[in-house]
Amino acid sequence: RDVYIRNLIKFKMFVSNLYPLVLLGMGVYYVYAIRDNNYGCGADGEPVTRPDEGVWYGLYCALLITYALELLIWPAIITNKFIRSMRVNRFWDRSRVEGRGGKAERFERKLGLILKMLSCIARGKAGGKDLKNKGELKEFASHIMCLLNNQTRLDLVLSDIYLGMRMLSNVQAERKVEAIKKMAKKNKLLQRQLNRDGNQHEFMGSQSPYDPSESEQTEIDLAPRPGRRPTMLVLQMQHNASYEVCEREVLQESNAADQIVMSDGAHFVKYASYIYVELPNCVIDEFMGGEEECSDFKRELDTLFFRDVFRLTSIGLEHAILCYANFVNGIVSTPYAIMIDEEMKCVVIAVRGTRSLEDLVVDVQFVPESLEKIGRVCGFRGEDRYCHKGFLARSKWMYNDIKKSKVLKTLHSDQSPFKDYPLVLCGHSLGAGCASILSLMLRPSFPSLQCFAYEPPGCIFDDELSEECSEFITSFVRHDDLVPRLSYHNFETLRDEFFNAFARIKVPKIELFFHLKVPYSERFVALRNAQVLRPQEDIPTGTIFNEQLELFRAERAEKNSRGVNRVQLFIPGKIVHLVDISGDGNYVPYWARRGEFNQLEISKRMYADHDIHSLVGILRDTRLGGANTVSLAFHNAPLIYVDDEDDSENDVRLFAFCSNPYGKLPIILWVLGLIATSLSTNASIGCDFVRVSFDAANVNGTLSLAYGIFTYELLDCDTSTGPCDKIQDYMDNTECVPYPPKLEHGGYGQTGLIFHGLAGIFGWFALSMLLISMCFIFKQRTWGIITVLLLGVTLFEGLVLIIGREFSVWCSEPDAVCSIGADAIKVIVACCIWFLMAIGSGYLAMVGKRSETRIENIGEGNELEESPQIDQKTQNP
Repeated sequence: RDVYIRNLIKFKMFVSNLYPLVLLGMGVYYVYAIRDNNYGCGADGEPVTRPDEGVWYGLYCALLITYALELLIWPAIITNKFIRSMRVNRFWDRSRVEGRGGKAERFERKLGLILKMLSCIARGKAGGKDLKNKGELKEFASHIMCLLNNQTRLDLVLSDIYLGMRMLSNVQAERKVEAIKKMAKKNKLLQRQLNRDGNQHEFMGSQSPYDPSESEQTEIDLAPRPGRRPTMLVLQMQHNASYEVCEREVLQESNAADQIVMSDGAHFVKYASYIYVELPNCVIDEFMGGEEECSDFKRELDTLFFRDVFRLTSIGLEHAILCYANFVNGIVSTPYAIMIDEEMKCVVIAVRGTRSLEDLVVDVQFVPESLEKIGRVCGFRGEDRYCHKGFLARSKWMYNDIKKSKVLKTLHSDQSPFKDYPLVLCGHSLGAGCASILSLMLRPSFPSLQCFAYEPPGCIFDDELSEECSEFITSFVRHDDLVPRLSYHNFETLRDEFFNAFARIKVPKIELFFHLKVPYSERFVALRNAQVLRPQEDIPTGTIFNEQLELFRAERAEKNSRGVNRVQLFIPGKIVHLVDISGDGNYVPYWARRGEFNQLEISKRMYADHDIHSLVGILRDTRLGGANTVSLAFHNAPLIYVDDEDDSENDVRLFAFCSNPYGKLPIILWVLGLIATSLSTNASIGCDFVRVSFDAANVNGTLSLAYGIFTYELLDCDTSTGPCDKIQDYMDNTECVPYPPKLEHGGYGQTGLIFHGLAGIFGWFALSMLLISMCFIFKQRTWGIITVLLLGVTLFEGLVLIIGREFSVWCSEPDAVCSIGADAIKVIVACCIWFLMAIGSGYLAMVGKRSETRIENIGEGNELEESPQIDQKTQNP
């Protein structure tokens, strides 16, 4: 890295700085010259324009000053001395705390300043009013430091983190491929299914860690039998970081309990979605008279029994009646609403998820908090029970606020028509975590309570309490959603695996960067990893990085063993995992286990899958399985082929932006194509394609003109060089003008126009395909098509040039003298460039054929030892 940076600095100092220096000098001289000459008007004239005035001149001066500050060293020296003086005299941070604990408080203040800046940038729409930087961020800062602050410093930069994460993803994919192949060898039914359907599904990367409660499975009986429940195969990580194929039950239509879970989940997800925006807007616009500031909505207790008022018809919840809503959002408070659902005959409490900076601060307060005291107050067993500290604080606030409002008490009183309505809680993300804890606190008073947690964080309850909550909490997780996999222990696991993958890298960073940009089929992931990663047992132990890593791991192990984070938190209740097996949006729900979400996975969908609004439609449209057969589709598995006799035509061609799989040659061809296109376009809009001179009737002397495809131009004789004996002695007279309507090009001219149009179409398609080739691996026939297109452009441009002499009827006049002009020369050069591009494309076609042959050989296992490296020309394994 130092070698590259040193060369860049030298280039900046001795080469790149010459341009701004010259620009600075030229700018000063230009201003001086125009002012000294009175703007070109002499001593007595009055300038018409003053180019050194106005907005553009001001911007130009600002640019010069910026360059001067960059080039001159003294401004940097003065600024440095000024900052040092402020720090020494305590003007920079008067509240700076020294000594024990001072580092944590300084970090807290810096985080507070960052959050306040974000709040100002968002103009208050992202919250931040409660972030006054007066101690409320202490927990937030301490948890961030717990994750990031260590005495041991690792020599890593951002590029190292990026490459390490990419390689970690490849290592995980390799482990999954090995697990699937191992399982398939033991089960012929699975092997046939994979070989038949392997190229029809898009399998992403997996997420499932080891669950110590499960027994080791060496073989799964997949034989379909009458009455057997549909199942799904998933990849689950074991304690040694390898993967194992496990079987899970799919929710089916014939099971009444499964039907109720999915129908209720699809119904109450609307409340979890509308509590974000739709419900507050409805309350403000319809129930509060359009007030800009609306902190809460509360009806009189004696009006809660009215059924025809405060209905939420405008937002699509015509069966819902709003009873109470509190939209206060702070460090402790969270927005929620209480409604009556007449369709399901229940009382609903919907809790909003993360939408403000205060919510973000609460999310990070993941430290386990004991429920012993809360259990004594609410009436449940809280000894040795733990939950998310930040969510617990907000749940206690909601519990007290509900008790203070007396809404639930009134709705379930003896006089209430809703006294037999059960209580249902729901929420998304942070709201799901708060709803889960609140349901635990309210259940002693409402035994029939149910809670639906949509995409909850993966750190809510401890393992034992999560299992006990299965009676009344159901969690829904969508595909590769990141949030249900977020926890302190998952982050620690991801960091250890990242360091392990990074330590195995054996090639320079710049080589690894281009290696990762090359598309490849996932069935070659092991071969690809072997080219850049050393085996686990060959990791060097004497390097500085390895010594730092060992110290770092020892320090983290000591902190985790004596800290409260030794208690691991999980997703609560029963878990319905919605997986998009084929990638077309048709989700399949199955009963998942908490152990499947105890690892962070790098996926392209991990952020998009957390969207609550799309989850509403997914739960509505998801259909349960009805056949008594076994589902052999893997969730989160790479696309592989168990059989080694694969046809290369089924190879997956992946897209990677600017990966340059063919090196620099397509880039050179594309640039040449742009040059040729510019020449051809310039020639087509010009009027100097052919020059003609002839004796025209009704004109004294000789008429000389130049004409192009669409315009023409009259020429004058340049008498300064003598008589005009040749047509080249004529000079331009006027600008190019279109042909008169009555003047026709003639048959040759019409043909030339057609050829010119075909050349443009062929050239556009060829350039587009060359641009795509910078990111996509083409087959031989594709390069053959590009070559044909380029040869076609060369032919059509040449035909335009050949018939150019007959472009107009003037060349057929008696004594007419015609010759080619500058635009024709441009077409000649363009033809040569197009032909050279065709030669280069033909070469790539031959290279593509060799690459496909080699891929076939690798797929058959014939070249693994002979050619383990990447083809330097094609960058294709």
